[in-house]
Amino acid sequence: MIETAVMLLAAGRSTRLGPLGLALPKPLAPICGYPAIRFSLAASARAGFREAVVNLHHLGDRLREALGDGEGGLRVRYSVEIELLGTGGGIAHARDLLGSGRALIINGKVVADVDLRDLLSAHVESGAEGSLLLRDDPDPRKWGAIGVDATGRIVSILTARSPIPPDGPVTERMFTGIHVMEPSLLDRLRPVPSDVIRDAYMPALEAGARIAAQRLDGYFAEHSTPERYLAGNLDLLHNPSLVPHPPGPLTGIAPTAQTGGARLIPPYRISAGAVVERGAEIGPAAVIGARAQIRGTAKIRNAVVWSDTVVDGELHDAVATPEGVVGVPAPSP
Repeated sequence: MIETAVMLLAAGRSTRLGPLGLALPKPLAPICGYPAIRFSLAASARAGFREAVVNLHHLGDRLREALGDGEGGLRVRYSVEIELLGTGGGIAHARDLLGSGRALIINGKVVADVDLRDLLSAHVESGAEGSLLLRDDPDPRKWGAIGVDATGRIVSILTARSPIPPDGPVTERMFTGIHVMEPSLLDRLRPVPSDVIRDAYMPALEAGARIAAQRLDGYFAEHSTPERYLAGNLDLLHNPSLVPHPPGPLTGIAPTAQTGGARLIPPYRISAGAVVERGAEIGPAAVIGARAQIRGTAKIRNAVVWSDTVVDGELHDAVATPEGVVGVPAPSP
């Protein structure tokens, strides 16, 4: 039986995250107090994986420090990129760590309600060289539309078209950044700067390879911009059941946090070691990071406070970090 390895892509420069990406790589940006990448690591462990490969470049030392050798029975190994190699080159560069079998690839910034075991089973059953996990979106072309026929076969990716005519109507969906690659598809990649979609999937599709679509009906967030990042935190605060198996509690107060005398308005998450002084007002919709210091004059709502940050005034529609506050405009009605 062919073996499957799992790789989490975490080497990007995080430029679209603005000043937040200068402080932390996107996969470490905390979602309800947990680095985003830990949601996918938890999903990988739940699917039965015992080892995951994580690639590093931008602020790679921070990722290695945060994840260490792994936890919860999942060992983490690292593929270090001196030069940023992109999604395609990064996978090829890690090939020795991934082994000779298929690979399950996950974008490290993504938080999604996905059963990776079911995804792999559906992929194997399809007999495809690759499977992309897709989701419906009102404007899939904004993200780079992928066309799927009535049988679940991908017939178009961006400008690439399969030479095999579609069976039934074609529906366009968006790619979630989660996919499965067989060795024949992995062999198309080289350890040079490249893109996995343009340099593996599109040529394979044009050559007549079967690429399958799997559909994600549950929650999905990818946290690429400050607006999406804040929204992802608030979504899970208001409805933690969107992700049934998170790395830990998404709301409430951690046992080692101190909140005596503060006014707490749900929903909120107050992480381990945080100190909220008497008189402070937390919530609604506030995430307080580990070891944060919230002074008695603070009023925090619709906001995220990162670990080791001091807040002593009003904070709303914003993200507070040790380096400063990043305002996030409320979405237009």
